[in-house]
Amino acid sequence: MDNKQQQMLDFETNWYSLGGGSSKAIVEQFGLNDRDFFSQVNRIVEDEPPATLTKSELTRMQSVIRRRLWMAR
Repeated sequence: MDNKQQQMLDFETNWYSLGGGSSKAIVEQFGLNDRDFFSQVNRIVEDEPPATLTKSELTRMQSVIRRRLWMAR
């Protein structure tokens, strides 16, 4: 995982319990729209799930990612 991917994962780890970070914050920090950001975070989580999250926390994060991807269609 490169530095940008780690930053994206850290960002979402901090925000998933609140429904994910705001679209504005995502654009400001990463220069990505919601669809691109959450697509990338989804790949990261599938490839290298954060060891700091419990199984239930990871499941909740993935649920938020899926919902945000659905909303960004």
